[in-house]
Amino acid sequence: MSIVKIDQIMRKDINNPFVDIDNLQNGGVISLTVIRNSTRIAISTATQAVAFSGTFKKFKANTTIRSTCTVFGDGYYDGNCGVGMVINGSLWDHGCAYQYDGSWSATLQTTVITGSSIWSNIGIGTHTIGFGWRPANAVASKPFNYINPSSSTESRNQQMSSTIFVYEVV
Repeated sequence: MSIVKIDQIMRKDINNPFVDIDNLQNGGVISLTVIRNSTRIAISTATQAVAFSGTFKKFKANTTIRSTCTVFGDGYYDGNCGVGMVINGSLWDHGCAYQYDGSWSATLQTTVITGSSIWSNIGIGTHTIGFGWRPANAVASKPFNYINPSSSTESRNQQMSSTIFVYEVV
């Protein structure tokens, strides 16, 4: 996978040392957006919710959006609640998962959620992507009690940060 900054991409100028976007090989990344959240937030139970989100811009019509996430949570709540990433509030992809580890404690449990998603039906322009949950059975749930643990509930923790990487790929 090659990564190219969008400001280095030019159109059909063979005398320019920049990359020709129309000849970029399949799998080439033409844009990368990093969405990072470092605020400890109490989350509520819901049949569908987004814990944090941010925006990205899609530049070309014939590309896919691929994303990865690493999300940190605090306090055991539910072992399975349909975690995933969502674009524009309705285009869900549930390529994320977690497994609790430790003592299953409502206060001291730290959970790591990780995953990846792919969308091929996103138009050119600015979009919102977020991490959240949407249980298949529509029962109110949540993966943990707080996103981004800190020393507030466990004195050994530093402030954790959750991240979504969004790639536009040829």
